[in-house]
Amino acid sequence: MPEPFQGEHPGGEGLAGGCIEAGALGWTHPAVLGAFALCAAGLVAFVWLERRSPAPMLPPGLFRAPAFSASAVIGVLFNAGFYGLLFLAPLYFQRLHHYSALRTGFALLPAVGVVAAGSALAGRLTARTGPRLPMVVGLVVGAAGLFGWLPAGPATPYAVLVAPMAAAGFGTALTMPASTAAVREAAPGARSGAAAAVFNAGRQIGSALGVALFGTLVAGGLVPGLHAAVVLGGTGFLLAAVLAARYIPRAGKPT
Repeated sequence: MPEPFQGEHPGGEGLAGGCIEAGALGWTHPAVLGAFALCAAGLVAFVWLERRSPAPMLPPGLFRAPAFSASAVIGVLFNAGFYGLLFLAPLYFQRLHHYSALRTGFALLPAVGVVAAGSALAGRLTARTGPRLPMVVGLVVGAAGLFGWLPAGPATPYAVLVAPMAAAGFGTALTMPASTAAVREAAPGARSGAAAAVFNAGRQIGSALGVALFGTLVAGGLVPGLHAAVVLGGTGFLLAAVLAARYIPRAGKPT
């Protein structure tokens, strides 16, 4: 049995750290370039070790299944967009609308209050239709929610942002359980646990990158950076929807 992975992967730390520091230091600063080099070296070392191991923690053969690879990428994309938005929204409400921390928490309820409903609906739809339909629908709805932040500015009424926040949260919640089902179905039974772990790791990487990259974008100005971030995040959701429509099978179809 392979040894369980302990601690953070240096490649992931390098990628997130490079994105975070790039906003303050610039993309060509030696510290930023060094962080990205650490990421690349960590990734190469991990792949080399896994390919040589008689019992790899992450069997390389898993990535030969298009549905598995697509699901892993989708997990990175939708977590980056959603959690990047959750990072910027409090900054927007507190700095531009001068909300207190408590009021900001209540202001974010439309984004997080729909998660239970979206997850429950995703389970029912996935059981009936397979994971592709709820994934595509959820990702398109989530993209609409992110793009709905484009009118946000210093004088934008809170009511204008309620529907975009709800759409982003509901779309993410609809996508997540279906994506987990898709990645497990794409792997052989004995490797379904490893497949689910890869998907969850991808989601965590997406969360870290979303916060790091979106934080970098607002370094030059909150409103322009917020607009650039939601365009980037919404585009990522749409790209994930295309991947789901192309590579995730319908119910009963082989992967």
